[in-house]
Amino acid sequence: MVTHSTYIAQDRCLRCGGFMVPEEIREVNQMGWRCVMCGEHIDPLILEHRRQMATPEGARQLIAKREKAKLN
Repeated sequence: MVTHSTYIAQDRCLRCGGFMVPEEIREVNQMGWRCVMCGEHIDPLILEHRRQMATPEGARQLIAKREKAKLN
């Protein structure tokens, strides 16, 4: 799992280049990051999913989980 300290060195938004500020995510009791310009949210789960989507096998697994959840 990617931790938020991995992203702490990145103080600029990857989407727009805006300034990223720490933000508490109360639902999961973690810290994430939010861009003050465009509102982009980054947290450990988002980073992990993006990492998995970078590989074909990881993408298939995430899509399969999503489809299974829709059926329930």
